[in-house]
Amino acid sequence: MAPNYSLHTIPIYWILALVPHAVAVSSLKNANNGRWNNANPRSAQNGENWRKSIPAAVISKYERLEAAHSNSMENAPFFIGAVIAGNLAGLSSDTMNTATMSFLALRVLYVIAYGTIKSTKYSYIRSLIWAVSTGVLMRLYWQAGNKLIA
Repeated sequence: MAPNYSLHTIPIYWILALVPHAVAVSSLKNANNGRWNNANPRSAQNGENWRKSIPAAVISKYERLEAAHSNSMENAPFFIGAVIAGNLAGLSSDTMNTATMSFLALRVLYVIAYGTIKSTKYSYIRSLIWAVSTGVLMRLYWQAGNKLIA
């Protein structure tokens, strides 16, 4: 039996969820002479000030990366729950490892797509990646449920 690494994917997911935020802040700071309002980073006034001194393309990338970060945080409970459900149900290590590693790989692709795709036409690629990653977790929940009622 292969080792079950699925619980290890939870902190890996957390780190991956923080990456887009770190890149977003770094890109904004670089375009803003190293300035960043860490005392009140979500202030509405920041956006007004940024639009005066930072190129629109940089602000747009910042917004997309922050949205990817927010989406990752919003999906964290669903992912953590799926990992716990699968382990509590006693799903095989292969099932757990395949599902969790696939989910992480899809989330990396999702963040890359969110950070780089600028057009509405191609934004559906990002949405498709999100849907597939959600399907991976739904399947894990379903398998766990089936095992528990068997």
